[in-house]
Parts: sequence; structure tokens; C-alpha cells
Amino acid sequence: MMAYGGGMGGKASPQGVLVIEGDDVRVELFPEEEKKTSFIMQMLPVFLKMLPEMMGGMGPKAAPKDAGKPADVPKDASLDGVKKLFEEKKYADALAMAEALLAKDADNADLHAWKGHAMGSLAGSGNPADMMKYGLGAMQEYETALKLDPKNIDGHFGRGMVRLNAPPGFGGDLAGAVEDFEASTKGKNPFPEAYFQMGEAYKKQGATAKANAAYQQALNLKPDYPEAKKALADLK
Repeated sequence: MMAYGGGMGGKASPQGVLVIEGDDVRVELFPEEEKKTSFIMQMLPVFLKMLPEMMGGMGPKAAPKDAGKPADVPKDASLDGVKKLFEEKKYADALAMAEALLAKDADNADLHAWKGHAMGSLAGSGNPADMMKYGLGAMQEYETALKLDPKNIDGHFGRGMVRLNAPPGFGGDLAGAVEDFEASTKGKNPFPEAYFQMGEAYKKQGATAKANAAYQQALNLKPDYPEAKKALADLK
């Protein structure tokens, strides 16, 4: 399920066992010599969210197999086309177009960033399987974009969103999120969402004054920004 295992000369090392006894569910890890957090512990929040489906579909229902199935990628595919599909909330189509373009231009940082945006949106469907399938992939795309272009605005914004919303031990990093959102405002045309999310990160840190300034900057760029107005009002 996690794309890890044995075969073809590879090996898998068990990390522990998931014990299910009626309503009692627990994880028992095998002793480790290394003190670093194990993969099982890092992924435990996700495993537990997926457990209801694994035990009979008691959790969120999986989408039909053809749901979100992308259309054929047009011959005139482009980065602007990916953005347009994303804005239309056609995330599967945006992902397919980005992948088709990356097959020909693998070192395009913008394409990697927008592929990450599409995957991140698909991960938020409410289906744990989608979270597993697309969530980690989105972070990998943002990291690739920033490796290719350390100043990539969309790469920083996307990674900032992951760091802001992911749980600790699974990519969550408030300080890193603030750094990414700050970097995403350094372009020639900063967008209000970057300042708003920066405010959200500062608020989680308890830095009220900095959060207030970030929300206000978002409103300066977009006066009719209801979320920023509400966030400012909540701070008072």
C-alpha cells in the first residue's frame, strides 16, 4: 500500500505490528537501535485515519474509480493551461497536463510547483487514500521545484501550506512555514494569499502583532478579502 516491500532483490524490514482486538487498536513497535523517529511512528496518524476503511469502510467513502479521471491532454498543453484547469478546480486534468509537460521538460520548476498544487488539492478530497496518494507527492514536487529554483514563488507557497497544515512529524513546521510564506512574497507581484497564510502561521505561533500586519497586507492587496477581514477582527 505504501509502495514499500520486497521482491526483485529488494528487502523489507518489519518495524512493528498493528494489533486489532475488537475495538482496541494499538501499535507495537519492534526495538530499534537508532534513536531517530521510526517511519511507522511518523506515519501513525495517517495509518489510524485509514484504519476504518481498512476494516470495512466505516470511515469516509472512497470515490468511484472513474471520479476525477482526467481527460485527454490537449496538444496545446502549457503552464497557463495547467493554471486555468486548476482555477476551474479540474485538479485531475491539471495534474495530467503538468505530468505530460514534465515528460518533455523535467527541469521546469514552475511545472513541478503547479503539479504540487494539483496533487495537494486532490489530497484534500476527504478520502484518506487520496491523502496518502497525493499528499506526499505534493511535498516532493515542491521540494523539486525549489531545488531547481530556490526562489520559486509557487514552490515556497505550496511547501509553506504543507508545513502549516501537516501534523508535527509529518512535515509540520510553523517556523519553516513562515519562512516559505515570506519567500513567496518576494516576487514582483506578491499575491494576497501568501500574506494571509503568513498571518495564519504567525497566529499559530502566538505572534499576534506579526499576524495582524500580515493580514493587513493581504487586505492592502485585496480589499475585498473576507477571510483576512475576519482574521483581523478575531485578533481584536
